[in-house]
Amino acid sequence: RLELPDAYAHKKPVLYYGSSITQGGCASRPGNSYQAIIGRMLDCDYVNLGFSGNAKGESAMAEYIAGQDMSVFVCDYDHNAPSCEHLAATHRPLYETVRARNADLPIIFVTRPDVDWHADEAAQSDEVRRRRDIVRATYEYARAQGDERVAFIDGADLFAGDMRDNCTVDGSHPNDLGFMRMARVIGAEVVKRLLIMAW
Repeated sequence: RLELPDAYAHKKPVLYYGSSITQGGCASRPGNSYQAIIGRMLDCDYVNLGFSGNAKGESAMAEYIAGQDMSVFVCDYDHNAPSCEHLAATHRPLYETVRARNADLPIIFVTRPDVDWHADEAAQSDEVRRRRDIVRATYEYARAQGDERVAFIDGADLFAGDMRDNCTVDGSHPNDLGFMRMARVIGAEVVKRLLIMAW
C-alpha cells in the first residue's frame, strides 16, 4: 500500500553548493553521495546544488541561494573557482549576500578534500594553500563581525584515517568510501551541531 511518509525530524532542508564532488558524481548510486548519507544520519532533507565544473560563486547564484528556505548552508565550491583570485573575489561576497537575507542561518565553509596537509604540508602546492587560506579568511571575517553561526572544515580532514588514498577514484573525486568519510565529518560532527542551532 501507498502511504504518506513520516515527516523529517528537521522541517527545512540542508542546502549544499559546490562542485562535482558536491554533485556526487562518482558515487556508485545517488544514495551514496555525502548529502544523502547525512540526510539518513540526521533525518533531514537536502537540496544538492552541485555543478560539475560550474560552481563559481557567481553573484546570481549567491542571490538565488540567499532566497532559499533552508536550515543550514554548506558552501563548498573551492574546487570550481578557476583561480585563487576568483575565489578571493567571490567567496566573502557570497557569504555576505546569503547572510544579509538569513541573519540566523548556520553556514559551513568547506575546502577541497583531495589534499593531505597533516601528512606532508610541505608537499602541497602554493595554490592549494592559498585556496584554503582564502576560505578560512571568510570564516575568520564572519567571526570578527560577531557571527557565531559559521563553521570551517579543512578539506584535509575529510578523508582522515588510514588508507585515505582509497577514498577517491582519481585522487580528487570521492568514491563511496570517501563520501562516507565526508558525511561523518561534515554531517555527524558539524551539520548535526548546527541543526540544533537552527531550531
